[in-house]
Amino acid sequence: MVRHLKGLQDTISVTIVHPTWQKTKPYDDEDTHMGWIFGAPKDSDEVFNNTSGKGGPFSAALEGCDPNPLFDSFSIRDVYERVGDTEGKYTVPILFDTKKDTIVNNESSDIIQMFNNRFNEFAKNPSLDLAPSALKGKMQEVDDWIYPTINDGVYRCGFATSQPAYDQAITELTESFDRIERI
Repeated sequence: MVRHLKGLQDTISVTIVHPTWQKTKPYDDEDTHMGWIFGAPKDSDEVFNNTSGKGGPFSAALEGCDPNPLFDSFSIRDVYERVGDTEGKYTVPILFDTKKDTIVNNESSDIIQMFNNRFNEFAKNPSLDLAPSALKGKMQEVDDWIYPTINDGVYRCGFATSQPAYDQAITELTESFDRIERI
């Protein structure tokens, strides 16, 4: 959203991962890591199932889920490994510098802040400030509950390992949606 509001579409491209969770090295029987994968070319008739067996089959060429344009990577893990970043989790989103072939950042809140001011020379709306100084305190208060209850809340729902954990996560998520609506 911030990318569009600032008018950065011509400068910062977007590649969306496929909505399946799969083995990131499917050719390696010993490697059990699961994670995000990229889609297949539009003319592919390949299908993806979630490796866990839950969900699918889905077309590997889902609309909007393109192949990785950088390294012909199969998975997000491939991108991290290609640039030598193997210490943490292989997460999305990624802000990737195509000139230096490196991951600049993988934290959504940091990327949003960068889009707000660090790319103004390329932005169509450089004067738009989505984090005015006068509102920073109030914005931080909102961020403090949005991140755990919405950003992480969606994952806590999807990856809940018990009904009580799911119930708590979905309650916090829906309450936070209601709270945003009131704001």
